[in-house]
Amino acid sequence: MPPHLMPSHAAYSSQLADMTLKRHSLFHGATLFIKDTSRRIHLALTHAFLVRWMVTLAIGDVLFVGLRTGSVMIAPLLLCGVARPQAMPRDDLTASTSRIEVKDETGRTVQIPQPVRRIVSLAPSVTETLFALGAGDRLVGDTDFCDYPPEARRKVHIGGPVNPNIEAIAALHPDLVVVTREINRPDSVHSLEHLGMAVYATDPQTVEQVLTSTERLGQLLGAADAGRLLVAKLRMRLDEVERRLAGLPAKNVLMVVWLDPVITVGRNTFLDDALRRAGARSVIDSPQSWPTIDLEQVVRLQPDYLIISNDNVKQVQRELAELQQRPGWRRLGAVRSRRFVVLSEAISHPSPRLVDGIEQLARALYPSEFGTHAAFVGEPRRNRWKFAIAGIPQPLFSFTQTGGCP
Repeated sequence: MPPHLMPSHAAYSSQLADMTLKRHSLFHGATLFIKDTSRRIHLALTHAFLVRWMVTLAIGDVLFVGLRTGSVMIAPLLLCGVARPQAMPRDDLTASTSRIEVKDETGRTVQIPQPVRRIVSLAPSVTETLFALGAGDRLVGDTDFCDYPPEARRKVHIGGPVNPNIEAIAALHPDLVVVTREINRPDSVHSLEHLGMAVYATDPQTVEQVLTSTERLGQLLGAADAGRLLVAKLRMRLDEVERRLAGLPAKNVLMVVWLDPVITVGRNTFLDDALRRAGARSVIDSPQSWPTIDLEQVVRLQPDYLIISNDNVKQVQRELAELQQRPGWRRLGAVRSRRFVVLSEAISHPSPRLVDGIEQLARALYPSEFGTHAAFVGEPRRNRWKFAIAGIPQPLFSFTQTGGCP
């Protein structure tokens, strides 16, 4: 994301931290860990870790289960911090003659008006998926952090994913609000439903589920053909990566999600699956989604590469240069040899752009298998980014990768 909007998720992470700390005094001892962000690398999926942490410890997964059964035991706007809006009026523009009943990806039953003409997205990954499906013109509102594609910035913003402005959403008269279990709060979903809005939740946990979630959303929006075509092209690109890497041993890596303390990727996450598909194997095998690990453990395991996801490459290069001066990190061969892989934030979003990130990582780890100008099936030709690989202060090499979805 562009640094003037949200440098490497820092603003997003700060918002989550501030909300959590204000709401729950038991986290007081963690203040320095979360809020002092000036001297750490703000890497992709920090927000995912914080949200999981906040929901699991402070709110509890039981709330989302409660949503599925209709037995949520909290006041709708207890945590939203906004005035209680009145029930949302419907007008001729958004009135629908029929509804379809479906189960979303969390198991909730949702009645969705047909046709869906006005959509509000409460997550960047959802916004990216809607545009990739050709439904961007139906998107009437999204979050402050939805900045890809550039057209998303021109939509009406309804606040952050964690604490959206319920009144602002209601004023847009959406036929459908699309959320994701990863970063949106259960009470926000309940509040929207209380006002009569249809809320569909996504929850992809693997690369395959990202694809099926995309296709399913296309069906719900009346864009089934576009969804099938998009997913078919994405599968072709993934198959091409798999073909090129067939028979090659996986590279041992550490995906750095957070630096102080060290947080990485565990099993059963779409990002862990994305690493595997790119020919990488995390040296940390944890059942936790976003485990906190001790630096001594990393030193013992000695990953071949440190992987970082951040669109602000210059910022990351500065901070990695500082990292090389830290005695503990200097004990890693990957740090001494400057074996860093800097990827775009595409790999951190469970949207069609995730395939871009997989291609980027595979090219970085296995350049001889792709060549510096390798092309992929369906690879787009706009929004080119420059990424430095293993390069501080001078890169050993660099490559150009296209962003976006076909």
